[in-house]
Amino acid sequence: MHHMWKNIIGHTAQVDQLRGYSVSEKLPHAFLFAGMLGVGKSLVAREFFKALNCLNSRGDPCDACRCCVKVNAKTHPDLVEIIPSAAWIKVESIRDTLAEIGLKPFEARMKCIVIEPAEQMNKASANALLKSLEEPPHHTIFILVSHKPHLLLPTIISRCQVLRFTPVKASIDEDASGDAALTRITSGIPGGIAGVDRESFLAVRTEVLAIFSGIDAADLSGRYFPKDTADPKGMAPVLLTVVEAILRDILVIGHGGNTLLNEELKDISLKPLSYPDVEETARCIRELRRGAMENINLRVAFTELFILLSQFSAR
Repeated sequence: MHHMWKNIIGHTAQVDQLRGYSVSEKLPHAFLFAGMLGVGKSLVAREFFKALNCLNSRGDPCDACRCCVKVNAKTHPDLVEIIPSAAWIKVESIRDTLAEIGLKPFEARMKCIVIEPAEQMNKASANALLKSLEEPPHHTIFILVSHKPHLLLPTIISRCQVLRFTPVKASIDEDASGDAALTRITSGIPGGIAGVDRESFLAVRTEVLAIFSGIDAADLSGRYFPKDTADPKGMAPVLLTVVEAILRDILVIGHGGNTLLNEELKDISLKPLSYPDVEETARCIRELRRGAMENINLRVAFTELFILLSQFSAR
């Protein structure tokens, strides 16, 4: 079987499994999506919710019905995402959400609670969640998204259907007219940059990589967002995807690997891997992806992100 979730590149086995669940009467009440940062776990979670609740084609999101449109706009009331407010996902966040799961969904057939990154639940939060996983409501599912599943309570993992995600192979969707770098990054790190031409993408990537050569973070941010909040060319998602791919490569290099999305990093001197720095950069990316970008100062936000990225350089 080949999946028909057009917004997902690769992950065929995982999507085929989820697609089967979406049309089955035997739906697990909890899932754990495990895999390294940036491989598309959150995107798959949102597509799964659409597959469960699409008004036109259950199993294959249509992206046109009221449900799909609201999910894409991040305004669907039955897709609840719990993220850290600081270093941890606080127990109050879990309890406030769980207090309402007994209620019927507002619009959807199934309500979905996404917790990301799940490993940032503290002990109290994890124990509060565990009680609901033991006796879940029939109209609610949980999706835990984690790149460090070994930090989760074994009792939580045992109550979840575990799906493991890995970077998509570079060869996927590559053809004679495509560019190898563009294919590697857009396939390996799904990030929502549809419609961007190859030349524009490569130009952005070159400029972001210049962070490691000493380009000023504020100057770089100002090139893309001269009016602070406006993004008329839709460059924010492209920049986030590029930075996400670079961060992924920094992790690979730090672990002694050499299969990179950005081959240029092999010629750049990097500091020894610092997990706190990786976590802080990943947090900034998550906040920018999840935030309502029209309501934030993009120049300031991306300056912060570029500064965080520059700290990995050994210059």
